[in-house]
Parts: sequence; C-alpha cells; structure tokens
Amino acid sequence: MKKWRGKVVILTAMFALTGICFLVYPLFSPRVYAGVTIEGVAVGGHRQDEVAQLLEVWRKEQQKRKIIVRYGQKYFPLTAENIDLDLDSSAMLNEVWNYGRDGFWWTRLKNIQEAREQGYRVPMRIKYNEDKLARYIEIWKAAVERTPRNATLSILSGEIITQQQGIRLEAAAAEPAVIQGFLAGDETVFLPVIPVQPDITVADISRLAIKRPWGVYTTSFQGGDANRVANIRVAVDKINGTVISPGETFSFNDIVGPREISRGFKPAPELVNGELVPGVGGGICQVSSTLYNAALLSDLPVIERHNHSKPLGYVPLGRDATVVFGVLDFKFINDTLAPIMIVAEVQEDKLCVGILGKTKLDKSVELVSAQKKTIPPPELKREDDQLYLGETEVENPGKPGYEITIMRVVRHKGQELRRETVSKDNYLPENKIIKIGTQLPPFAKKANGG
Repeated sequence: MKKWRGKVVILTAMFALTGICFLVYPLFSPRVYAGVTIEGVAVGGHRQDEVAQLLEVWRKEQQKRKIIVRYGQKYFPLTAENIDLDLDSSAMLNEVWNYGRDGFWWTRLKNIQEAREQGYRVPMRIKYNEDKLARYIEIWKAAVERTPRNATLSILSGEIITQQQGIRLEAAAAEPAVIQGFLAGDETVFLPVIPVQPDITVADISRLAIKRPWGVYTTSFQGGDANRVANIRVAVDKINGTVISPGETFSFNDIVGPREISRGFKPAPELVNGELVPGVGGGICQVSSTLYNAALLSDLPVIERHNHSKPLGYVPLGRDATVVFGVLDFKFINDTLAPIMIVAEVQEDKLCVGILGKTKLDKSVELVSAQKKTIPPPELKREDDQLYLGETEVENPGKPGYEITIMRVVRHKGQELRRETVSKDNYLPENKIIKIGTQLPPFAKKANGG
C-alpha cells in the first residue's frame, strides 16, 4: 500500500513538473511570439535577426520614396531625403522583441496568450527633421494661402467689386498628413486648407449704402521694383473694403499686419535712417502715405502719423506717412455719426485710395504747404590719395533737407470754416561729399629727390 502511494506521489510530481515546463516553456522562446505584427505584417515565429533584416529592406524602400504635395493646380514635390525621413528600425525591433519578455512570469504568459488569440500590432515608427518639414510647410503656406477680399466699390469705375473667399493652410494638420503619405506610400498628398470668409459681402455693401466719395488720392509707382509693387498690391488687398464705425480708430498696422514672407510680402528696399536697405515689405509706406492724404482730404482727425527721414517722390513734401510694424503706426478716427469705408485699388502703375461715406461730404478740404525752409547739405571732406594736392572732386552733391508745415483748410460753400496745422516736419539733408587730393604732383616729387 505504501509503495502504491509513493508511486502516485511520484507520478503526480512528474505530471506537475511536466505541466509547469509546458506552461513556462514559451518564456524561453528564441523567436518573436506568435500574433505579433508590424503594421499588419506577421513577424511572429521569426528570429530577432530575421526581423532586423526585414526592417532594413523596408528602411531602404522608405528612404527612396517621393510624394507630390498638392493644392488645386499647385504641385510641390517632396522626397524622404528632403526632410531626413527614416524608419526608426531600432525602436520597432525593440518593441517586437520585448513584447512578452517584460514583467513577472504570469504577466508575460498573459501577454503571450493575448497576442496568440488577439494579435499585437506594432505601428510603423519613423523619425524626420521637424525643422526642415516646417520650412517646407511655410513655403507651401505662402504659395496657397489667400487673404479674403471684402466686397467693395471701385473708386475709379463706381462698380461693386464682389468679395472673394480666402484660403488658410492648416499647418498643424499638414505635418501628419505628409508623414502619413510617406508611410502609406501615397503618390499624392492633398494639403489641408480651410476657407476664410470676408468680413464684407456684396449684400453688406448694399445694406450699408456707403458709396459717396469723400477724400480720394492717387500716387504713381511707374518703373518701380517688381517686389515693391507686389507689396503694394498685398497691402491694398488688406485695407480695401475696411469699414470704420462711428468713433472707431483705424490702425494701419492692425489691418495690414506683420510684414512677413509667410503673409505674402516680398523682399524689397526700405528707407531706414535715410538709407535704402534690404527688408521685407518695402513699398508699404506708399500705401499708408496715399491713405494718409485721403484721410486728410476727408477731414478726418489723424491721431498718429510719422514722416520719413527724407523726402519721397510719390507725395508732396510733408504729406508722407511711414509705418513700421510694432513701432510706427498710422491711425485716424471716424469722428462722424455714420460708418465710412476705405477703398483702394491698383490700375497699371497707379495707386488710388479713397474714403467713402453714406452722404456727400458737405465741405471742401485743401492741403497747403507753409513755412517751408530749405536746409543746405553739409559738406563732408575726405582725403583721397588718387588726387593731387590742391585738386578736389565732388563725389556726392548731396541733397538739401527741409522744414515744412502742412495746413488743412476746410471750407463750406466757399466760406472758410477752419484752418489748422496738420504737421510740422523735418527732413534730413544728405551730406555733400568732396574728395581732397593728398598726392604730391610729379614736379614736387622731383624737387624732393623722388
């Protein structure tokens, strides 16, 4: 009896040990566990080095991929190399291999069983240069975005100009769309954009009934730099159709916004401290200056305006308005009892800006120059060893500076109602540069034994 019981104990122990071995055997498998996939491709049952080889093949294929980023009829080619896009092979291999190998043995067994029954998917992981992709997105943004255009009245023809819907690129959505395009092997990725509605429509124009011209002013940019002209057009589109309510202050900088390439502005020379220097948005001041004259001729109070350091060719002396975003602004107030509208348009080489009201302006406005004083250019002498002693040469004739006062004269039916000082401006002269010779003449050299 005792022998029989001993045999039972031994057999039970053997069965238990066999069961335990059978249970824990998967914990020591030299292969990826069954049910594990990479982006839907089964890798269970493969050795770690075999999975690494598969990932390397995918990696080389991914590095060769090209896509076309598209909006409408605009196409932008992009390669994986352009943004340093690469598969994160090590991260995927580690996740594939370590699944079912982390944690306590019972947790591992549970995970192994779940993978066998339900599957375990490792997503395709990639890495790329975010800064490079962001720069491409900025380029696409500048190419496809369009500022909404308000409905307005043409100051030249009197016709209503229909509003135009704007377009804005969703930059935050563009990045994952591009990356997903590479992962999926898509040939074309469509840029995500959203429409931007204009503030003023044709219906608003009809309802507001703002159609009487008040102050209108025109300047010319004939023969101007192409980028400068493009900047003028961008600024015109931004101010055109702006409605200013009674008591509201118009700010040029608030409406036009930062002068950035991403917002449609182009590099063009700007006048800074009396010198033309490279910048973005050159030409904007012609728009602000033209609008300034229209506001003055509409008898509206100007609360901020700054003159340039030197005279300009497109407006009379004392009637310019320089603007620098965040620093110098041009502002005026609608001090009337009804809304007014800014209209601006470009035709050929002319910029025309006007202010419209509901009723005809019942007065005339004249701008008069007074107390103009010319400041001769200072002489600046420079020694020049290419000229002989006693010789002089004018390198730069210089330009005079000016002091000038602008008056606004307001009349009603020929009767003067008001005469007021609008501005007192100073314009810096440009130095006259004279070269003075320092070289000894030939006869003097001989006399000195030269």
